Parts: sequence; structure tokens; C-alpha cells
Amino acid sequence: MKDPGYLDWLFQNGGPVTRYLIIIRQRGSKKWQIADLRNKLVGSEEVKYWLRNLTGGTGANDIHGSGDACFENAMGKLTQYGLRRGMGSFDQRCAPYLSWLETSMNVNKGNVISVFHQTIVAAWLAVAGYLSEPPVRDFVMGRLNTIHDFVREKDYSIYVDRSRFNRIPAAYRAYPLVDPDLYVDGNFALPWIHDVFAFRELQSYMKDDDIEGRIGRVISYILDRRYQHFHEGYGVVQSDNNHYNVMGWDVRLPFFGGVQTDASNNRCLVQRLELMSCFSVARSSGWFTENVKVLEDFRNRHGRYVLPRDYVYERKNSYFVTGAHMGFGENRRRRIVLEIESSLWMLKIMGSNPKKDVAK
Repeated sequence: MKDPGYLDWLFQNGGPVTRYLIIIRQRGSKKWQIADLRNKLVGSEEVKYWLRNLTGGTGANDIHGSGDACFENAMGKLTQYGLRRGMGSFDQRCAPYLSWLETSMNVNKGNVISVFHQTIVAAWLAVAGYLSEPPVRDFVMGRLNTIHDFVREKDYSIYVDRSRFNRIPAAYRAYPLVDPDLYVDGNFALPWIHDVFAFRELQSYMKDDDIEGRIGRVISYILDRRYQHFHEGYGVVQSDNNHYNVMGWDVRLPFFGGVQTDASNNRCLVQRLELMSCFSVARSSGWFTENVKVLEDFRNRHGRYVLPRDYVYERKNSYFVTGAHMGFGENRRRRIVLEIESSLWMLKIMGSNPKKDVAK
């Protein structure tokens, strides 16, 4: 992508995160420049805060939840900031999760909730640059194979009659029951949003036509109106013979087909556009082109962007994958912060391939 005309402005006005993300996207950047800005990034109070939230805890509530100290949110935030494998303190913080994943894959089998937690850990380790580690790569490949084997049949009949099953809590009356045949041995055959983050990294890492084709079929399945009309969050799953859980974490695409849903669901539009922009089948879809066109209307007279505040939302103790952590560590009391963060997100959506920054 050619210079959109505001890279220098972003670099001059942005903080440590923005400056680092800009420098690794610019061809011709010197290694010493990248190293200097990387050190400032890792040394920033914002990054230190999120690194502290990688506590090393691997219990269910440590991995999945809305708190800033939950693995999924801290890792989402740190990788959004550009932290990757090879940055010393980051590696140290990630080590317990890598070890847990390897052990958990051999111990916690047969339960869809356990597989969900493993998926979260493997996905964010993949985003962080750990696909070269066999446990991460093997798990992500396993998820791709499981999901692809189902979606290639283009079957959208995922629910079964609840009356055939006992002990479903009355509180779950409003939720459809996902067919247990779709998660035999806990291997959930539908994509979670975390899977898509992992597949983006797998596609780039492997550079394999067959893998790219498999991922493309998964994305095509998600882009089908029948998928987008599933019950939000899929529904109830049978986690074992005696328990049921509300699953959640489907790949919801805001404003799909022009339909406006609840405002809190629309908040992740920018995040979803940026994520899906890395898949050619998504980038050429009507959903992507129509919504990018809408965002283009927020371009100002300087050629930069000022998106609605809800689209660049930042809130403590909220789920990263819902678009609740869209900030780049800027001081939000500054008047131009919305313009900085909006323009940086649009740069990422419109496509600028960042150089691989392998920290030394």
C-alpha cells in the first residue's frame, strides 16, 4: 500500500505504540530505529500494565473472562500493540501458557469447554509469533482440520430438538441446543472468533496453497447469510453428560447485509474489518466493501479519519474480542487522539503489509 499521506503525521503525534507500529510498516526503516522504538514500546507504562496482567495463571477464569488480568484480554492488547516473540519480558510472561498448552493437550480431552480454553491460549500464542512451537502449530492446525471437515459440506443445520435431552437448565430456555455430534470428544466443529485470529497468522506463517484454501472455505462459511443468522453465540452445548453451558464467541460480523444489531455488537466493526481484511475471500465480499465505504465517509479534510467513538472504544475489564480495547495507549485527554487511533485503524484495514520484526 502506498503512503496514505498521514504516516508522518501519525509518527509525529502518536505515542510509543503508534510510533512503533508505523516504523515497522515503513520500508527502508533502519534496524537501529526499529530497536530504539521497540525499547520505548516495551518500556512504556501502558505496555508494562498489560504485561503485569499476564499473571501466568492457567485456571479457567485466568484464561477466559472480561477482566484485564485474563489471558485473552492481556494477550489481545499486547499483540495489538505489536509485541511478539523475541521481546525478552514478553517471552517470560508467555512461557507458562506455552507449557500449559502442551500439557493440557494431552490431559484435558473430551470436553468442549476445555477445548475452548485451549483454543484461546493457542490462538493468542499464534498471534504472538509462537507458531514455530509444535504445541501451538499442532493445535491450530488441528482446529483448522476439524472446522474445515465440517464447513466444506456447507451444512448450516447445527441445532437439534432440545426435548430429546434432559437436565437443560430452565435459564437456558431461550437458547437453541447445538448438535452434540458437532463436538464429539470436545472438538467443536464451528469456528470461534479466536480461531479466526489464529488462522490469519497460520496463513501468513505457512504460505501453503492447501492451507490457504482450507482457511478460505472456513471464511466463506462465515460470510454466508445462514451462518450470520445463527443464534448469537451459537447457543447451548452439552459439556458432559450432566452439564450444559451457553457457548458464545461465534464470528459475528456487524452490519452484515446492512442489518443494524445491538449497538454493543456493532462496536467490534472496525476490529472485524481489520481481522477479515487479511483473507482475500473476505476482502472481496460485499460485507467488507460496503462497510469500508461507510468508514471512508469519516475522512476529514486532511485525509485522515475521525471515526465514531464507539468504533474506537476502550474500556477496562472488558472482552478484547468484542472490540472493547481498541485504543493504542494514547493519552485520551488529548483532543487529537480519536483522529490518531481512527487513522491508524484505517491504515491497518486498507492493507499495509508490516515487515516482520524479529526482536534480537
